[in-house]
Parts: sequence; structure tokens; C-alpha cells
Amino acid sequence: MPIPLGQSLKRAIDRVRGKPTLDERAVHEFIRDVQRALIEGDVNVKLVLQLTRKVKDRALKETPPPGVSRKDLAVKILIDELIQLLGGKRAELPIQGRKTNVIMVVGIEGSGKTTTVAKLAHWFSKRYGKVAVISSDVIRPAAHEQLKQLIGDEVPIFRIDSSDPVEIIREGVSKFRKEKYNVVLVDTAGRHKDEEGLMRELEEYVRAANPDLVLLVIDGTIGQAAFSQAKSFAERVKVGGVIVTKLDGAAKGGGALSAVVAAGAPIYFIGTGESLEDLERFDPERFVSRLLGGGDLIELAKRVEEAFSDLELVEKISKGKFDLNDFREYLEELNKAGPLDKLLGMIPGLSLKSYDLPKENISKWIAIINSMTPEERRNPSIIRGSRIERIARGSGTRSKDVRVLLKSYQKTKRLMESSSTKKMQRMLRRMGLSV
Repeated sequence: MPIPLGQSLKRAIDRVRGKPTLDERAVHEFIRDVQRALIEGDVNVKLVLQLTRKVKDRALKETPPPGVSRKDLAVKILIDELIQLLGGKRAELPIQGRKTNVIMVVGIEGSGKTTTVAKLAHWFSKRYGKVAVISSDVIRPAAHEQLKQLIGDEVPIFRIDSSDPVEIIREGVSKFRKEKYNVVLVDTAGRHKDEEGLMRELEEYVRAANPDLVLLVIDGTIGQAAFSQAKSFAERVKVGGVIVTKLDGAAKGGGALSAVVAAGAPIYFIGTGESLEDLERFDPERFVSRLLGGGDLIELAKRVEEAFSDLELVEKISKGKFDLNDFREYLEELNKAGPLDKLLGMIPGLSLKSYDLPKENISKWIAIINSMTPEERRNPSIIRGSRIERIARGSGTRSKDVRVLLKSYQKTKRLMESSSTKKMQRMLRRMGLSV
């Protein structure tokens, strides 16, 4: 039995983190382990090669920030690229207020479409007010009974005594629009992508419903075949997003998800079980975290990202380019006491604590800076008179608070650009950074 994708990726990560150093040979071994894990997890070979090429190039070329090992940087790079492979960030649902949003759900027969419609009805009813379902599957009469059993009285289900799906859809949409429902879900009969007649019928359903969104349901156990399935449907109707089902124990889940993304379709939901609650918004970062056995590695990746961000801020300070945007980042760092504190602490006479900023003022000052215009944040010298009054009103503070903030910013800027900056510049040069 093949090792699950997450487990084999975790092994590759554990192996590289267990090495004393990460030289070029160790990077090559890491890349081979990752390639093997992804290919055995049914991810398309071309996608695997693209991903691992990026990981290899970045792992060999990028310089880790202070306090971060090259091994941890390599792991962070892999996590970044896995998240990008799965779409990068969570796709936002195009649901509009003050109108009836019609969502048509389509898919291959046996993909779990009707169960998914019931889950969607349950999910939307908790978040978007009045929700209804139109049951238009006349090929499988049991679909209507299945919806009734799954949903119960939670949302109304529309069905008339007709053998014409187009008539059912048209009347149902008209009824729920008149009654000002927020979301209307249209369940359709299962298609087969290779049957021309069925796909033509689907086009008629779309014309009848004029949906705001068409969601394609894909069985996660089909792996790489999800690519051609998504493409086939998208060629006939405007597919706005995908739901991947049966991911509770699917060995091919990673293959299906990456294939759907490669087909150019955003993934909105994944199905992870049979109950109505087993539908969740798809978030690539959360999925990768779960794939790798929890949040530890994701936290590691975030810490490395923060270290890079902090280093950029230190470089700005060393070049005398410290404006109110940077001061806001600095205030946020004070709350975290993260890698920047450690980095500045390496310089004699310079640390975050050197500035002795009152902790209770941090949130207030961030709100004040957020109330400024981009120009004011870039060039604080223009802030006076009526600008101060406007910023105070916008942030719910007093003019005196704005003046105190500006004084503290100037004090911090002078300290950061004082003689200690020369030490900082020398340190940055030793780290191979231009100043």
C-alpha cells in the first residue's frame, strides 16, 4: 500500500532538517525525496517537475535571514511552492447582497453532486439568510428524496410535476427571485463529459437559470483525471469554481486538487465526509498544514517569512528611509517581540527596548497611522494644523495624541539613524546585503 502523500512529504522534510548542513548534494537529495512523494501521491509529473525546479533554484540561491538556518529556509520554500501549486490563496465567493444569487451545481454522475447541494444549502443558510434549492434532476427521481432526507425542513426545496428540467429550473428561479431569497441552489442531473446530448442539455439548463455562479463537483478519488473533467465542462459552460469531494480518505486528493488548479478553476469547497457539516472552504495554506500533520511546519514558514520582513525594515533604517509606514511595522513588531528584536539586539546599544515606547499606546498609534493618507505616511513633515485634526477625528483620538505620536516617531527615527546605524551597516555588509 502506498504511503499517504502527507506522510511521505513529512519524511522528506524530516530527513533534510536532520542533516548537519544543507549543501548542494543535500538539496538534490531533498528534491528527489519530494519528487518521489508527489508522484506517488498522483500529482502530475509536469507539475512536480515545475514545483521542484523552483524549490531547488530558490534553496540554492536565496540567503537565509539572521537566526534562520538554510535547512529551515528550504522547508519554507517547499511549503510556499506547495501552497502556490494548490492555488496560492483562498478564492473569495462572488456572492452579492441585495439580490438573489443563483448557483447552479453540475458534475459527472456519481461525483457526490446531490449530497454536495445539501451541504451547500446547510452552509449558505448559516451565512446568507434565505436559501432555497431547486431539484431539477428528472433522470434520477431518488435525487429529490435524497435532498429532502438530507436537508429536512432547513431550507425549501422546489419541485413541480414535470419531466422537463428546463421548466422546473425556470419556474423555481422565478419563484425564489420574487420571494427575494438570497441564495438559490440548482441541483442538476449528472452528466457524462463524453455524451454530446447530455452536455447540450446542460447548456440549456444554464440558459434557463442564468446563474450567477456555476459550481462543478469533482470526485477527489479520480486524481489527475480531474484536469480533463474540469476542462471538458469549462468548454461547454462558464464554470466559476469547483468543489472537490471525497477527500476524507482519498489517496489521490493532492492529484485532484492540483489538477483542478492547473485547469484554471478556483476551488471553493472540499468535501471531507458524508454529514452536512463535512464541507469546508478550501484554503491552500490550511490544506498544506493538514497535509503535513499540523501547524508546526506552517508556523516555521511564517517565522522565516517574518525574519525576511524584519530584515527589510532594518535595511530601510540603515539607509535613512524610515517613514510612518515603517514605524507602523515597528509598532506591530513591538507587540510580537519577534526576530527583529533579536536582530537589533545583536547591535551594541540598539534594541527595540531602547526606545522605551509606552506599550499601552501601541494600538492607539497604529489606528492614528491608519487614518493618514499614503502621502502623509510617506512624508510626515506635511502633517500639521487641519491635517492633525482630521487624523484625530478619523482615528477616534485627540489632536494631542497625534502630536505625541509624531514626536515619538521623530525620536525613534533619530535614534535609529544615530551612530548605532554605522554598526548596523557593517553587520548588514557582513551578511552580504547592500546598504
